[in-house]
Amino acid sequence: MKIEPAELQNREELRTLLLDAADQLAGDNARMLEPRLPWDGHPILLVDAAQHPVLVSFDSANPQAALLNGLNSVEMLTTALPWINRVYDALGEKQLAPRLVVVSHEPPPGAATILDSCRDLRLLRFRVLRVNGETGLLLEDTRVTAPQTSTADTTPAPAPAAPVVRPVTEPAGDTLPSLSTDEDNYFQQL
Repeated sequence: MKIEPAELQNREELRTLLLDAADQLAGDNARMLEPRLPWDGHPILLVDAAQHPVLVSFDSANPQAALLNGLNSVEMLTTALPWINRVYDALGEKQLAPRLVVVSHEPPPGAATILDSCRDLRLLRFRVLRVNGETGLLLEDTRVTAPQTSTADTTPAPAPAAPVVRPVTEPAGDTLPSLSTDEDNYFQQL
């Protein structure tokens, strides 16, 4: 078996490879509903086995554009969902909001924060490979490489039992007023 890196010829070649990888993008038994939606970036619309719409946004050169175009397309698709459910029988008129899969050569800036705040978002990094003369995609889930945050990391540290005492130095040239007898007696009782 001969495996070597390959280059994409154009954006449409990446679209074709993504359509071939529909099961990796939307799960087993995924079906293609629309290979080229008419919105920025021309995302792909798939449906998974549970009749849930999956929007695939991609860009081979600009991961930020792939993410922004995908988020914009999700909003447009959500607005048009009643009409889309009537057009595509595969959705079963369930009115489910679409899941977003963003595919790019590297994660967009702020990927860890984005993944933590968006449950229905999946960021995939792709590499183009030539295996025995045929071109294919290697898709890697960036959630695996994104730093994981736990609830223990976000809880505040408990306050110390005793106050921390630091020596106080007098500022140069300034003199502190002396304590009155009552103040001096009060602090001695502590």
